[in-house]
Amino acid sequence: MDKRAILAFIFVGLILYFYDDYLRLVSPPPPPRPVDTTGIGADTVTPREPARPASETPSFSAAQPAVSPHLTTDGMTTPDESYQGPDLIVVETDLARYVLTRKGARFHSVELKAARRYLPDPVELVPRAGGARPGFRFWTVDGPVETGNLNFVVEGDWDAEPELRLSRSQQAKISFLARFDSTRALRITYAFKGSDYTFQVEAEGIGMEGVWARDYVEALWTGGLAYTEKDTSQDHYYSTAYAYFAGNILEEQGIEAKEQVQPSASGKTRWGAVRSKYFIGALLPERVEADGAWLESRLDSTYIGPFPPNRLGVGLKLPLAGSSPATPLRIYLGPLDDQLLKSVDPTLQKTLNWGWAIIAPFSKGILWGLKALHSMIPNYGVAVVIFSILIKLITWPLTAAQSRSMAGMQKIQPRMKALQEKYKNDRERLNREVMKLYKEEKVNPAGGCLPLLLQMPLLYALFMVFRSTIEFRQAFFMLWIDDLSMPDYIFDLPFKVPFYGEAVALLPILMAVSTYYQSKMTMTDPNQKMLLYMMPVMMLVFFNSLPSGLTLYYTLFNVLSLLQYKFFPPHKVEVKPA
Repeated sequence: MDKRAILAFIFVGLILYFYDDYLRLVSPPPPPRPVDTTGIGADTVTPREPARPASETPSFSAAQPAVSPHLTTDGMTTPDESYQGPDLIVVETDLARYVLTRKGARFHSVELKAARRYLPDPVELVPRAGGARPGFRFWTVDGPVETGNLNFVVEGDWDAEPELRLSRSQQAKISFLARFDSTRALRITYAFKGSDYTFQVEAEGIGMEGVWARDYVEALWTGGLAYTEKDTSQDHYYSTAYAYFAGNILEEQGIEAKEQVQPSASGKTRWGAVRSKYFIGALLPERVEADGAWLESRLDSTYIGPFPPNRLGVGLKLPLAGSSPATPLRIYLGPLDDQLLKSVDPTLQKTLNWGWAIIAPFSKGILWGLKALHSMIPNYGVAVVIFSILIKLITWPLTAAQSRSMAGMQKIQPRMKALQEKYKNDRERLNREVMKLYKEEKVNPAGGCLPLLLQMPLLYALFMVFRSTIEFRQAFFMLWIDDLSMPDYIFDLPFKVPFYGEAVALLPILMAVSTYYQSKMTMTDPNQKMLLYMMPVMMLVFFNSLPSGLTLYYTLFNVLSLLQYKFFPPHKVEVKPA
């Protein structure tokens, strides 16, 4: 490995190691800006459903007196002292367990079951801290009325501890009712189905005509999602709130150290979402698009620690039709799986992180290739081994050309030094003579870099795939490598080593050893002996905190290169004096 190759790999290592910091530096949260108000497209608007039949209106209001624009002075509903129904309702499917509380008619808990390869254990998505998950905010002349603050009762006949079990073909509705007085109320209705991670939420104002002061209602998801990974720093880094507007505009809001609320933006809005590293909650209006959205990042002043919890939120402005929102919401609350997102709305795939635009095609191609291998061999570690061999076979001719180029450069070194000495005071003449020498000896000094140029986007794309796609979450390979998306730590250190970390991973050590022997075997210039030792040390430091899937690939590639060099060595070059 020549000096340029070593420097190139050092450069790649620096990119991988400081990638997160670089993104924070160059990609601060975008400033709020006006949004195009043109529609997304007629084909994206779902047809309006028929209005609720009159027979389904509540029976408690036999007479409708004149409506005052004012509600109770504290904006709260009147607690029903005679209510004897349940406080919590559990809905369980093959994929998730939802626990709804009548306080605010929102989720108390949402637990995704161990129903997929990347979900070997259940995960909780609702943080313990408060928030609207989901909720609605109406506006009166006296101020906002948020459903999360209202006292609801569960409609229907329920046991004290009700629990619904839905098969994949079954559906169920649960309605909560909050009464302001004898004639006015809000109803929140959830519709669950057992076949996927989506459900529907609909708000209905009853007898509220003339009460609302604004022509829209805000549909909310605040308080973010719970952290699910052992390394909460990655959940913290990837947590983001999104709003997707007409014109293919995707607004983002990451977690800020200080409280920050982005001003609302108007315009047709297709969906809003909040995500953690591997999971997402997305709000999608079903019948008509929202007419604007806002994003927020709120500070939790009570938290003490290096990574504040997710307090991200999103709000969609839904137009009112009478006293109710003009559309129900379809909510996807599940994994950031590209195929699942595509089945709900293909534009939700924009929340996936594929790296820079020039790298994204590589990332998608690698994920597709590894998933194809995994469909035949159900072990992603083995798939990475096969992938490494395939890449080595593809780059074999390039590596051979690199070896020939390095040998050619070694061969002409005496003549190069003679030329440099002869024309040391005439730079222009020196360049002409060097180019002439390259042409005579048929040597391309850039030939040694071509395999490296191809490896760089591949390495970066592999980093993105292993680091951020849920496909490799807790993907077991063998022995101590039980999660290809995380470093393969084997023990913790009693202290933190700068740039290295607080734990020791084994694969980076093996990779550093293979890098040393590869450099030693291919080194042609004795003046580069210092790099022979420096390069493995730097790679060891860089890769110690990177996903083990990436380190596994790189280690195997080194080993295969060693085997290639041993069994198919380049022709010996006889270096003649100038």
